[in-house]
Amino acid sequence: MGRTEQNLEAAFTGEARANRHYVAYAYQAMQEGHPEIAQLFLEAAGAETIHALNHLKVLGALGDTEANLDESANGEGYEIDEMYPRFIAEAEEDGRTDAAATFRLAVERERHHRDMFREALAQFRAGMPVAR
Repeated sequence: MGRTEQNLEAAFTGEARANRHYVAYAYQAMQEGHPEIAQLFLEAAGAETIHALNHLKVLGALGDTEANLDESANGEGYEIDEMYPRFIAEAEEDGRTDAAATFRLAVERERHHRDMFREALAQFRAGMPVAR
């Protein structure tokens, strides 16, 4: 991977991270009764999403619908089988039951996502309407 591709990847990661932070900040502002500030954060989050999508497009990381479903159906395996189990074990070793709990919730949802994408991919390939 060349320098520009590495920079595009880093830019994508930075934009995606900023997006999630801004959404979290918006939720916090709403909980504190500041909807006008939440709106500012959400507007910025939307712009960060556009930047991130542009970087992905230039990287050639977006396929057609079938390719994107296939990537999504098969891409959850690492998180389910390796990443989150290790994170859970390490959080427990560190006495961080709060972190272990959030990792457990995430891995359960990742399993659901994987199954959802696999089912949608099979339906898509069979020419069937994708059921929700």
